[in-house]
Amino acid sequence: MNHLDKARQWLRDPGVEIGAFKTPIPGIKPVYVDKFAEFAHEKCLADYYGEATALPFRDNSLNYVASSHVLEHVGNPVLALEEWCRVLRPGGIIYLVVPDKRYTWDHHRATTPVAHLLEDYARKTTAADATHIDDFVDNVDWTTFSPTTPPELVPVKKAEAKAGYHNAAQQGIEINIHFHVFEPPSVIELVSTLKQRFPQRFNWELVDSAERFPDDNPIGFLAVIKVHKTWRDTAAAWLLEKRYRKDPRAILSESARSFAP
Repeated sequence: MNHLDKARQWLRDPGVEIGAFKTPIPGIKPVYVDKFAEFAHEKCLADYYGEATALPFRDNSLNYVASSHVLEHVGNPVLALEEWCRVLRPGGIIYLVVPDKRYTWDHHRATTPVAHLLEDYARKTTAADATHIDDFVDNVDWTTFSPTTPPELVPVKKAEAKAGYHNAAQQGIEINIHFHVFEPPSVIELVSTLKQRFPQRFNWELVDSAERFPDDNPIGFLAVIKVHKTWRDTAAAWLLEKRYRKDPRAILSESARSFAP
């Protein structure tokens, strides 16, 4: 099973892909959003500036939000999921792929409990949070995380990485690590728990899933989530869709910032 199969089944424009970088999900033509114009000296595939927790779209404006190997980099995943629900039209789809820790360099790390994700949501955690720095640096598998680092230099590299991350966090600068670690049961539990705890914010259902996804890079777990909303949202989405047919920019918020020159 691959992205082309699932995209054909679930995704229709307009939609957004967050953090595609150099490997966009095939089979869709979304608006691309990223927090970086460039990363590691390489150009990102991005039309507009945005973050997983702050997208440049109006309420009820999109048919899908697609994200592949991004949520683990978000300091506050629940806040991100809430934001994705906000921009979706009634019946819209969250197309979420997260790395299954068992098949990545995170395989030594403990799966993040749902209770911890709820705590991050309650305390409004940001990507400048230092909580997971030591766990990330100490417990990733350095043979795959940094295969060119000789074993005898790994302790030095760990110390340098910790110092750099902690220094940035102390200054309130966002860091880029795998804050959280997922497995299929933990993702399913998160979807269920959020619906139970916050039914008005997360009125959704898991409609499809796949392990070892996709076939050409079988280290992820796909969760396809359909979002339900009120009749007021349905009316608002209908009016916005009429505007979108005349002007595709109608789905963008007034504060949207383009990466185009």
